[in-house]
Amino acid sequence: MIQVYEYDVDFIFTKPILIEPDEDDNYVIPQNCTTVQPPSFIKAMYHPAEKKWTEEATQEEKKALEKQIEAGRAPSPVDELKAQNAAITAQLAEAQSLAESQAQMIANLYLILAEGGKGV
Repeated sequence: MIQVYEYDVDFIFTKPILIEPDEDDNYVIPQNCTTVQPPSFIKAMYHPAEKKWTEEATQEEKKALEKQIEAGRAPSPVDELKAQNAAITAQLAEAQSLAESQAQMIANLYLILAEGGKGV
């Protein structure tokens, strides 16, 4: 499986797409997609001849986005990543705690078996 990057008729990035290989293990990439990953632009535009992306957001679009972020209506990408990281860290801590509890239970069961099952 590979990831490609879709663009619209104006060559503006729309979304990433996962592509599965066909029965011959070949990847068929749609015409409006590229394997070249866009940088983290606000409005990325693809240039097929040069196989590169450029920023196409106007100053007004950039300022409007900054105002939305400052007003709290739109979280910044960094804030979104921080929130995702915090959630994943909490899930990891919970999983580690459960694994430690299971390891302790298994150790207790082995001890009971070693003592001849008297603790049951």
